[in-house]
Amino acid sequence: MGRRDLLALAGVAVLALAACGDDDDTGGSEAGDAIATVHTVASLELVVGELVAPYNESSDADIEVVVDDQGQVVEAVSQGTPAVLPSLWLEGVDTESVVIGRNLAVIVVPAGNPAQVAGVDAFAPDSGLDTMICGTNTPAGNVAARVLSLGGIEPDPSRIGEACDADAVARVTTGEVDAALVFRGNVEIPEGVELVSIPDDQNVVIDVAYAPAASNANADSFQSFLESDAAVQILSQHGFLP
Repeated sequence: MGRRDLLALAGVAVLALAACGDDDDTGGSEAGDAIATVHTVASLELVVGELVAPYNESSDADIEVVVDDQGQVVEAVSQGTPAVLPSLWLEGVDTESVVIGRNLAVIVVPAGNPAQVAGVDAFAPDSGLDTMICGTNTPAGNVAARVLSLGGIEPDPSRIGEACDADAVARVTTGEVDAALVFRGNVEIPEGVELVSIPDDQNVVIDVAYAPAASNANADSFQSFLESDAAVQILSQHGFLP
């Protein structure tokens, strides 16, 4: 084979590799844009899973939900990994985020409200009622304690728990507890209980945020889904307000 033929074959090979490279670049761009994981915490695992499922059904880039503790989720966000978490945790973290729902404190009582609980004074140490107080800890303190403080109540610290919402509601259902202060979006509310609202000026709003609002096609697509009517409906079913 002559030199000219070898050069021609080499040219064809280069073009072929370039074509493959273009295909790989396109595929690589799509893979690079894909959100492989979205981190969240145990209290939001159920709702985040229900948000991811319909998105995966309509998207070519599946998302896997990874559940970690608070520190690990915040660290993941600081490294650019998408997450759904309480926005309070993003204080001091240099990242963009978008609020997708609001979580408010409510009082759960047995059906019929036999103790006639009307407000946060039921959680005063001298109320004579059996109560449970549940909230998330933040750098500024437990948010349930902040709710009671806004209502003029100084709670017994030994009666304030973290991540006890589901247990508190279960104990209200069985009548073991007269009232429980929980955050509505952290727990499923079963039949057999009633909710007593807390006035806005005595309540604390915990925004649930998606972070980071990354600038790539699939991240933008997932963020758009989180702001859609379908996502709002899922969030509302779990007690999160728009």
